[in-house]
Amino acid sequence: MKTTLFIFCFLVLIGLIQCKKSGDETLGRKELVRINGRSITIEEFRQLSEKQPLEGKMRLIDEKGMRDFLENYVITREVLYQEAKKRGFDKNEEILAKVEDFRRAMMIDGLIEEVLKGRGEVTEEEIQKYYRENKALFTEPLEIKIRHIVVNSEPVLKEVLTRLSRGESFEKLASTYNIDRSREDGGNLGFIRRGQLAPSFAQFEEAAFSLRNKGDISEVVRTPYGFHLIQLDEMRGTHLRPLDQVKEKIRFFLQAKKRQEAYLEYVREAKGRAKILINEKLWAEEERKGERR
Repeated sequence: MKTTLFIFCFLVLIGLIQCKKSGDETLGRKELVRINGRSITIEEFRQLSEKQPLEGKMRLIDEKGMRDFLENYVITREVLYQEAKKRGFDKNEEILAKVEDFRRAMMIDGLIEEVLKGRGEVTEEEIQKYYRENKALFTEPLEIKIRHIVVNSEPVLKEVLTRLSRGESFEKLASTYNIDRSREDGGNLGFIRRGQLAPSFAQFEEAAFSLRNKGDISEVVRTPYGFHLIQLDEMRGTHLRPLDQVKEKIRFFLQAKKRQEAYLEYVREAKGRAKILINEKLWAEEERKGERR
């Protein structure tokens, strides 16, 4: 795609170089377009093209798409930017404050990314150790008995959630609203084992097995059949999930934990190096104002 993009950029460049604007004024060898004296080079054009999301890049695969991007994005963007400058928006305090906030955020993100580089690496030994020491986290019911409420529209779902929040019976609501045969038995689905349900119900299964106490109700789960709420009725037996099934979850958890610890450590060190003075008198006045609000 990059090769194709370069070829079309080159064709557009050649065509524009041979054009004249403002009388006899000729564009330079690498000038793609000039707008009120502001030049946009072919390299700038390529960079703007590369920054487009995949969907946008797909529109640049032919000459028409390239030309449309040039005229309706690149040129339009520059024209509007110049108009904004004429009206003084480049000196607007509110805009400048937003730019400064964005600049600070980008700098902080860059710093943290550099500081945490390589700090989240997790070894196989660490994963196995965490698994051995926290088996209770990966032990779940061998079988669970569940009920569900299943509806096929969000307005009906909201109505069900409202009635549940008022303390109405899950079983009765299932008998009233369910769009499947389980409505005849208050949404009862009987006992299920992990891995028993079809792949399209993976999220449903995960939500069901995350319930711990009788009567617990899950968050809303969406499947191809509608919106589900799941209630735990009973559990029997226990089952320790094999390491292979939970390894990536453990890795993700330990990576996030390591990065968070490294971040907090760096912040403590940075604060330790900084000279920080707090006007406690002014702060106390501000606190009192907050209490009166």
